[in-house]
Amino acid sequence: MAHIVILGAGYGGLGIARKLAKLAPEGTIIDLIDRNKKHVESIQLYRVAAGTAQPDDISFDIQAVIPESVHFIQANVKKVDYENKKVEFTDHADISYDYVVLALGFRSENFGMEGANEYSYKLQDIPTAQKIYQVINSNMRDYKQSQDPNDLNIAVCGAGFTGIELLGELIDTAKVLKAKYNVPEINITSIEMAPQILPMFDSQLAQYAVNFLKKNGIKILTGAKIKKIEQNAVVYTKGDSDEEQRVYANSIIWTVGVSGSDVIKDSGFDVKRNRITVTDYLNIQDHPEIYVVGDDSASIDPKSGRPLPTTGQLALAQARVAAVNIVAALNNAPQKKFNYNSAGTVASLGPHHGIAEMTKPHIKLTGHVASLAKNSSFEVVLYECAGIKGLKKPN
Repeated sequence: MAHIVILGAGYGGLGIARKLAKLAPEGTIIDLIDRNKKHVESIQLYRVAAGTAQPDDISFDIQAVIPESVHFIQANVKKVDYENKKVEFTDHADISYDYVVLALGFRSENFGMEGANEYSYKLQDIPTAQKIYQVINSNMRDYKQSQDPNDLNIAVCGAGFTGIELLGELIDTAKVLKAKYNVPEINITSIEMAPQILPMFDSQLAQYAVNFLKKNGIKILTGAKIKKIEQNAVVYTKGDSDEEQRVYANSIIWTVGVSGSDVIKDSGFDVKRNRITVTDYLNIQDHPEIYVVGDDSASIDPKSGRPLPTTGQLALAQARVAAVNIVAALNNAPQKKFNYNSAGTVASLGPHHGIAEMTKPHIKLTGHVASLAKNSSFEVVLYECAGIKGLKKPN
């Protein structure tokens, strides 16, 4: 009787649990383990940070959406002892496995930036998202008494997907808080090291996003290399110049990058940014009983030779193939190579606006239609990892 342990109940973990429940031989033990009782829709965290959504709006009970044949355990993973095929926890007895899936998700990465931990707020989970909105709200509220112009300034470090979607959401948040506290104009600045934002999109779509954000009062600094974070400022340089410049703000939000779970590094795996380079079959070369999906994996794109960008769409695609391959291993059958074909890329620019580039057929969308495409693609992700119950958001 085989024992499969899935670590993490994010998109990849839930997806593989549901798939294994359908495919695994009768009698297979499937444990799904997460430190939280609720699954958090991590690609929606920016909405909580902007105050446009509550935690319950972007989360649901894990136990309520998994198949009966999957056993859920709430526990905090300490490390994977891959030599002895067991998982160690901080709050639970060790669990041995025949196969294990690493799907532990991401953490915010500050790259050792001076002052980032002390003076900026990372967007990583629900508590950090709530903290960001609390800081923004309290600064706006306090302005009339403090008369500190930096209370009215918000700086967002990093203009990747998370940063851009947060900026779009903050447009409405700024209007609401300006009216609520009767304060002067609220200033929002994006600081990005790359020469352009959203390079994964067609250049026309990326420019559309830039124009939309600027039209709605967002200042975008590209080619701005952040040097350090001070108590009320982001210090950066431009181009080849060593001259330090500053964006002053009392609300500094860090969305520069993410890495895989620290559990991956703490377990002694060979990693880069806490991610494991997997084989074409999504397992580890020297330990084929270990499969890795989502933010903890580095699946190499054969076209570019670089790891594929980690998204919910990718995690679910990996989950489908990893589940098939685990069952094939159980049956001593050939495994399937993972070939990723993206269905498209969508980014929101606030609740009713966005950009989208779909692959089949190849179409480009902007504005409200793109926002609808974003919502539709998200519902597809939710349905695959949680079924109808996930769409209904059980508590």
